[in-house]
Amino acid sequence: MKRFIKEFDGVNEIVYASDIENHELLYLNKAGLEAFGYDQVEQIVGEKCYEVLRGQNYPCDFCTNGRLCRDKYVEWEHENPITGRKYRLKDKLIPWDGRDVRLEIADDITELRIQSMKTGMEKHLESEKIVMECIKMMYSSVETDVAINNTLESLGKYLAGERTYVFDVRGKFMYNTYEWCAEGVSREIDSLQQVPVTTIKRWMPYFIQNHCVIIEDLEQIKETDPEEYAVLKPQNITSLITVPMIKNEALVGYFGVDNPRIGNLYEISDILKMLAYFFQSLLERKKREDYLQKIGFTDAMTGALNRNAYIKDTMSDSNWGLGTAGGFFIDINGLKKTNDTYGHEAGDKLILQIYHIICSVAGEYPVYRLGGDEFVVLCKNISKENLDELETLLREELGGKNGCSAAIGVSFLENPKDLGALMEEADKKMYQDKEQFYKNSKQNN
Repeated sequence: MKRFIKEFDGVNEIVYASDIENHELLYLNKAGLEAFGYDQVEQIVGEKCYEVLRGQNYPCDFCTNGRLCRDKYVEWEHENPITGRKYRLKDKLIPWDGRDVRLEIADDITELRIQSMKTGMEKHLESEKIVMECIKMMYSSVETDVAINNTLESLGKYLAGERTYVFDVRGKFMYNTYEWCAEGVSREIDSLQQVPVTTIKRWMPYFIQNHCVIIEDLEQIKETDPEEYAVLKPQNITSLITVPMIKNEALVGYFGVDNPRIGNLYEISDILKMLAYFFQSLLERKKREDYLQKIGFTDAMTGALNRNAYIKDTMSDSNWGLGTAGGFFIDINGLKKTNDTYGHEAGDKLILQIYHIICSVAGEYPVYRLGGDEFVVLCKNISKENLDELETLLREELGGKNGCSAAIGVSFLENPKDLGALMEEADKKMYQDKEQFYKNSKQNN
């Protein structure tokens, strides 16, 4: 075979042979040596094909080794980053010293590409158009969530993709935070929460170097990366492009598109790369907004929602559609005495203890701290039976057990028009309950 392959030195195409197991080059013809700046074939023998032919220190993510056979060529096109030329490639397996190795023949089609420059320029203008449209969508609303969703929709429709999305990477896990789906495509966002980062371990070297990850045909990784295939296949993914978002040399997230149906995937990746900075800016803005909202609507000591959040939630326009509403007003009994007798540290512990009890009973319903010893639980669209069950549990847990005692007032309305009135009623009942508590305490004393 060595004698036979020497005959390739007289052809204009670039021809090389490499080991399919360790990617070491075995041969590069004269046209290839000239194209990549070498004088003798001995200079490249034993070197990694991806180092010599692409100038990178890791295997190509699009390597066709897993698809090769002896019977026919695998044909594809690619632009080489070292020569800057476009090639039509033909790959197959050939025998070499008792084993199969990769043979690739690269035909330079750059001139054909130049001839189609007009079409290319039109595509470039179209790319600029979609980039500008997406940037416009990014600033289409003062609400960051709306702006991100608008952008994903524009991007998905332009690329004729089935799904566009954003993932947030937090430590060892990643979370699908935004998603747009084409009509008829099922949502995946709910099932893609707290996904181990190890799921995309193959992608990480590319992401860290700020490269896109492109899968042109999912079936190509079925054998080489079965774990990744097992995650993507149930989502009906056949192809995808994902773009990293890097901050301080660390991966903070990525966005991408599943099953895009227009254009060359590598050309599409250029569009997405241009949008990465703007996407990251939007997400950073969202994080700042969330932080400001958290400190503006959260009680610093307990972590409960505060009075600002209570006012916002009770005055929200969304309350007009409620079928029912219930509310609890809860006031800690004996907090002043605890502070006076044991100190404010003991009082703070009592507040926290009672807050955690209320949360454990309230479940999904929001808990607000309105003052030093006052808590409110707001239960929208709750049945009277469920409200009664919550009241029974609260009175049991806050009836003096483990030193935790609180006065409780509860109210319920069907088709409520004013949640403020609902809670005023609960407040009145709480004061009646507190008067009875101190009356009983006095009699017991």
